[in-house]
Amino acid sequence: MISYTNQIKIVMDAVEKLIEDEFNIPVMDEHTGNESIVIMPEEDFLIENLSSGMLRSYNLDIVYTMSSGGGFERVKDHLTNRAERIKTLLFNNSSYSPSGTYKFHNGRVDSITYTRSEDDPDLWLATLSYSTMVMEAI
Repeated sequence: MISYTNQIKIVMDAVEKLIEDEFNIPVMDEHTGNESIVIMPEEDFLIENLSSGMLRSYNLDIVYTMSSGGGFERVKDHLTNRAERIKTLLFNNSSYSPSGTYKFHNGRVDSITYTRSEDDPDLWLATLSYSTMVMEAI
């Protein structure tokens, strides 16, 4: 049996911890309530094979969802403020090693997309595309 580490889960858990420590908003596996954040794995790809490990990039979508009736003018300040705060939080923790335990480095928000749910016009979403690198020892 091979030995391995679920590295993308470690990255997702670390990002979730950062967000939960900063906000009083649940990080869930689906939207609930007036505000929520969902972290979804998107991609895992190899940057470089090394003699005793590999350098990989992990991409996540961090979806902030808020429920509010009305048009974009009504929600734009709150929606964009939340997204900017998450972006700044992740920038300030681009290399993350809590208590000296390495989790990831070179983390960055590559883009933010603002949308209104097609299924529920009262749901507004800010989707942050986040990528980070992990040096994995094998």
